[in-house]
Amino acid sequence: MSFLFDANGLTIQTYAEIFAQIEADYKAIYGPDIDTAPNSPDGQRIGIEAKARLDLQTFALDLYNQFDPDFSAGEMLDKIIKLSGLARGVATRSQVDVDVVTDRGLTLPTGYTVRDTNGQEWVTDSPVVIAAAGTTAVTLFAKDFGAIAAAPGTITEPADVVLGVTSVTNPLAAVAGRDEETDPELRLRRNRSLVSPKTSSRAGMFTALGNLEAVTDLVVYENDTDTTDALGIPAHTLWCIVEGGDVADIVSTIIKNKTGGTGLKGSTSGTYIEAVVKPDGSTYTVTHTEYFDRPTSTRLYARLSVQGIGGATPDTTAIENALAARNFAIAQQVSASELYATVYSVASDFVATLLEISTDGATWTDGSLSPAADAKFALAPADVTVTVIP
Repeated sequence: MSFLFDANGLTIQTYAEIFAQIEADYKAIYGPDIDTAPNSPDGQRIGIEAKARLDLQTFALDLYNQFDPDFSAGEMLDKIIKLSGLARGVATRSQVDVDVVTDRGLTLPTGYTVRDTNGQEWVTDSPVVIAAAGTTAVTLFAKDFGAIAAAPGTITEPADVVLGVTSVTNPLAAVAGRDEETDPELRLRRNRSLVSPKTSSRAGMFTALGNLEAVTDLVVYENDTDTTDALGIPAHTLWCIVEGGDVADIVSTIIKNKTGGTGLKGSTSGTYIEAVVKPDGSTYTVTHTEYFDRPTSTRLYARLSVQGIGGATPDTTAIENALAARNFAIAQQVSASELYATVYSVASDFVATLLEISTDGATWTDGSLSPAADAKFALAPADVTVTVIP
């Protein structure tokens, strides 16, 4: 086989094929009796040349594949994905709304810090003015980027002293951020984007919403029947559940991608004003109020036993953190058996058994659990119990 670039793509040779070609050329020049055995000077020279040619051909093939978004990686993928109008999702921080109780009016400065029970720090990203004594909802962001988890009632320890603040707590779990989008995740999102967002289909709506900046997860349900379905979706209605993203962008996308007369289910609303020009040149304004939902968090518990191999002491904290780092999707069913893979990703010096999961910490199963259609599981380190067997 020859090194060839034609209409069928790029074809490279194997090391054996290159060696044989060079060997034949040498014998054509110096005669068929030259010694090309691997331990001979000519044989070693041919081997060096063959390896160099193979390296160049492999480089050419890798460069050729980089022009296909399904095979490119790293910086080259960042460049080629621009042709699809996309960019790699940057790392984001987790955020949480906390109730700050004060006995007077005050201002929380930028960077005001509260720690959770795991020692993770949560900060304000701008000054927060509290006008009077009472309870005020304040949004805090994780100091570190990525999927930092915090269960309800765990962000309670102010690291900065501000006179007048009497207590801080988070009534709901934190909305997890995300790490920088990986190559496989970016390729998958690029393939989803190929479904035209201009089509009035459920897939089109999903694609359009999924391409919005800062949207980290979503589901779109559709009831195309004449009666309310099992999920409580009214007849001929869409139910969009979107995590992350700006409300105005989401509402604008929904109105531009749903068909006229289609109902929308949801408790979060926004207004989109559409101005159209009439035949006489005047402007006709249409005001749309559209609805969608944000996902709710369902607390997940896990427990298991581990036994060290050969006297090793299992790192229970690492196991807890690894399980807590699992990112579950909206409405994703979780199986206890699948979590073993996450447990064993920590180390191989122990045996894990009796892994069970629960939604209330009282009733356990080694099978599967499913959240509500608009919910996603959240597993915090404090909700993982690892028992070490001697």
